[in-house]
Amino acid sequence: MRASARRLILAAGWVGAAGLAVVAPGNVVMRLVFGKTDDPTPGWQLVLGGVGLVLGGVLAGWSARRQAGRGAQPGVRPSRWVRAVTWGAAAVPVAGFSVPHLLWGLGVPFGVAGGAGIGELGGSPVFWGVLVAGPVAGAGLTLGLVSRWGRVIGGRRVPRWVAVVPATVVGLLVAQYGAMMTGCLAFGVSRTCAPGGGEEVLDGNWGFAGTYPVFLLWGVLLLAAVVGYVHTTAREG
Repeated sequence: MRASARRLILAAGWVGAAGLAVVAPGNVVMRLVFGKTDDPTPGWQLVLGGVGLVLGGVLAGWSARRQAGRGAQPGVRPSRWVRAVTWGAAAVPVAGFSVPHLLWGLGVPFGVAGGAGIGELGGSPVFWGVLVAGPVAGAGLTLGLVSRWGRVIGGRRVPRWVAVVPATVVGLLVAQYGAMMTGCLAFGVSRTCAPGGGEEVLDGNWGFAGTYPVFLLWGVLLLAAVVGYVHTTAREG
C-alpha cells in the first residue's frame, strides 16, 4: 500500500474514532455532572462511544507497532506535530478557561452582561483552586507528554499507562462536554444541554458561552497528544 493511501486511511480512521467517542455519547457526561442518573441512557450512545474507543485503541496500537518495528531510538525527540498538539493542549485551557475565570474572580466583567453575579466568585476557594489553578496544573502535567521527565524518572522508564490512561479519560470527558455544548450553542440550548435548567445564564454572556468550544478544542488536542505520546515512546523501544 502506498504511503499516501495509508495516511488517508489512517486519517479517516482517526476522524471516525473521534466522532464516535466524542460526539456519539451526547449528554451522558452532563447528566452525570448534574446527577441526572435517573434519565435513561440510549444504548446506542454507549455502543457507538465504545466502538470509537476500540477503534482509537486499534489505530494507536497499529501506529505503535509500526514505529517499534523500525528499531529502538533511545532518547528520541517527539515529532514536530506531537510537540505542537501537546503544547496546544496545555495552552488552550489556560488561555481559554483559567484566564477568563481569573478575570471574573477579580470582578472584571469580561464578556458578561451586567456582571452576571461574578462578584461572588472571588470569595470561593473552590473557584480559585479548581477553575483557575486547576487548568494551569493540568497544563504542566500535559507537557510531561513531550518532556523527558514524562517518560523517564530517576533513570527508570515510566509505564506508558501512567500517562495514557488519565490523559485519555480527561480528554474524552472534556471533549464530549465541549462537543455537546458547542452543538447547543449552534442549534439552541435545551434540556439536553442543561438538565438542571439555567440556560438563561448564557443570555448576553458570550464570555461564559465561549468557554464551551474551549472544552472541545482542549479535549481533541489532549487526545491527539496522547496518540503522540504513544508514537514517541514506541520509537524509543
